[in-house]
Amino acid sequence: MTSENNTNEQNDHITTNNLSSLPNISDADQSIELNNRIRNDFMSYCFSFLQDNEEAHQCVQIVWNKYLQCVGDIAILSAFFDTLPFHIKTSVLPKYQIEIIEWCKNLFHINSHALLCSTYYSETFQRVIRYAFKTDRFKKGIIYVPMDFDTNLKIDLTSSLSNIKFEHISNDISSEDMIDINQLEELIKRDINDTQSYPFMVIANAGSALLGHCDQLTKIKKLCEQYNIWLHVIGDLLGSLALFPTIKENVNINCDSLTIDIMKLFGIQNLPYLTFFLQSTTDIKQIDDNKSLVTSHPLYDFILHSPSISFLSVWSISQRCSRDTILSHMKVSFDLTNFLLTNLKDVNRLRILNNDNHQETYNYQRICSGDVPDDVLPKPVAIFRFEPNHILEVENMDDINGYIDLLNLWLFDKLSQHYPKMNLELLKSVHFQMTKSNNTDLNQAPAHAIRFAPLEHLLDVIYKNDIQLFIQDIQRYIDILHATMTGRKNLSLIISNYENLSSIPMPNWAGVGAIRYIPSHINLSDIDEISINEINTIQAELARQLQTNDTAFSLGGGGGSGSGTDEYESMFYLRLGMIRKSEDLDILLHKILNAGKETETSLKYVEDMAEKIRTGIEKVQKDLQDENLQLFAQEGLLRHLPLVSNIMSWWSPSQSTPPLAIKGRSFDLNSGQIESTEDTYAYRMQIKKQSPHAPMHNNDDTTSINSNNIENSTDLNTNQ
Repeated sequence: MTSENNTNEQNDHITTNNLSSLPNISDADQSIELNNRIRNDFMSYCFSFLQDNEEAHQCVQIVWNKYLQCVGDIAILSAFFDTLPFHIKTSVLPKYQIEIIEWCKNLFHINSHALLCSTYYSETFQRVIRYAFKTDRFKKGIIYVPMDFDTNLKIDLTSSLSNIKFEHISNDISSEDMIDINQLEELIKRDINDTQSYPFMVIANAGSALLGHCDQLTKIKKLCEQYNIWLHVIGDLLGSLALFPTIKENVNINCDSLTIDIMKLFGIQNLPYLTFFLQSTTDIKQIDDNKSLVTSHPLYDFILHSPSISFLSVWSISQRCSRDTILSHMKVSFDLTNFLLTNLKDVNRLRILNNDNHQETYNYQRICSGDVPDDVLPKPVAIFRFEPNHILEVENMDDINGYIDLLNLWLFDKLSQHYPKMNLELLKSVHFQMTKSNNTDLNQAPAHAIRFAPLEHLLDVIYKNDIQLFIQDIQRYIDILHATMTGRKNLSLIISNYENLSSIPMPNWAGVGAIRYIPSHINLSDIDEISINEINTIQAELARQLQTNDTAFSLGGGGGSGSGTDEYESMFYLRLGMIRKSEDLDILLHKILNAGKETETSLKYVEDMAEKIRTGIEKVQKDLQDENLQLFAQEGLLRHLPLVSNIMSWWSPSQSTPPLAIKGRSFDLNSGQIESTEDTYAYRMQIKKQSPHAPMHNNDDTTSINSNNIENSTDLNTNQ
């Protein structure tokens, strides 16, 4: 008894000390005031740098209103919870788990028996797989996934879980992110008698991450129940039931478990992934009135070994945020996507890839059981691409679909440059049904497309006015692409009417094509290095002149960097970019032809002048040498000797006007003639003479430069 009394006294003493160490009410008020002051000082200092950037200021304010005020001091609560002993955690956790499950049931209309909060996506799958594993651990469990299942996630799961393997289900009908039920059933029947593995789980999509497609969960669930296989579902549409204010109690999503990314749906960062277990679970923890534990739930071990902030942040939002505040981002995102898809239908030569006109209707009966409303599932993404109504046959173009991909790449660059807030994404080589054809290979050919997913971007605010301007620009760009494609088809035919122009194959160029200006005196069948240098000089000069007024021109080729299909890879050529109208092609070709002829004439004139200048310099040097000899002979040898010439000039001065004097020479660039400078100094002017080889400028041509007959002359004067 004495020992027991001492022990009780000791425990009472410890308890008293622990209670005395807790802060009293006044200390708590001071602590709250201090925390508020520190927070306000820090935020004020941060906001001071955003005064000049109103847009960034609004984005940060949205983050504060949506997340920081809601979460509050969750980090402090999480740190406090993590310091508790494990048996205390097991006593505290059930209350908040039940509250979160009830809140999610009222919000998402999901009748869940248990809930997991996971910080990382791979952690979510690991816990679901570990919980759903069968007792037979000597065989590997086969997980059936669609073709677009994340490769990195698959590698992560197989490295951490050695007793699983993946089997991809291809789809030859629609797209790679959907499961073909017939093929799934065939694979299950094949693997059910395997001695090394067994059918274990199917992971299906309800609003796939890339294309927003939805599997037939109702049919897949029946198949899984037949073969006792766990069905796990992921996707952005799983939380869309929250858009209904009320729904009947017997409605539920057809699966055993599902994972929702509430960061996307709520527009709030750093929230965990919620995994709901719809299949009936056993040993659910209950709490009686005395707060004593009755049974233990096996999922709680997973929860308690995860960061406590995962479930505390969800619980905090469930206590602080209203339904409209939480669902605002989801509603706005779905409305924007629907508004864009509705308006894209009116754009000519634009194909919407996730349009349901030729597919089975995606309604809630596809994914839910019970008295589910017959409403159409919302679209989380909009995927579209430029695709002409009739595929044109383009010369020197074996892969016409590849060329259309280049046009879509140009369209994506333009749209993303002018509308950065829309966060457009280019989908490269995605498999989907491209054209209506009986050819399966053509239907499944990979192609490029543009993706708009506002649900994935939280801060960039987009309004319907922005979408309307976006639609107008798409139509304008589509007209440019169609005109360019038509111009490329007709390029060889049109260019045959131009004598000095030749077409160059450009399979990897999205523009009209490439051409080369060939001077009239050059024969391509008998070309040499001099001719190649002359052609390259003309192409470079043409590119320089034309680019000043029109960005549709660019220089290409040279040094073996050409298209690879040209016979003379060392020769330059002009690349033609996009055109607004089909008629613009003739205008561009006329510009090139006129500028080419003018450049050719100018280069001919420069070459002639260079030859004349060289010949003139030699002639002037010879004339001056002859005049020096004549002057030397006339004046005598003595007048040219040092010192003696001074004595001779003093003894016998030379005449004031010698009979023979050295005359200057001038070379007129316009006339190309060498003349004496006597008339220039006599009349104080130069007489203009036009050379027959000088280039003539057409004053009526608006693209040419008006010349004002600027005089360029070079005086070659030699004074003795």
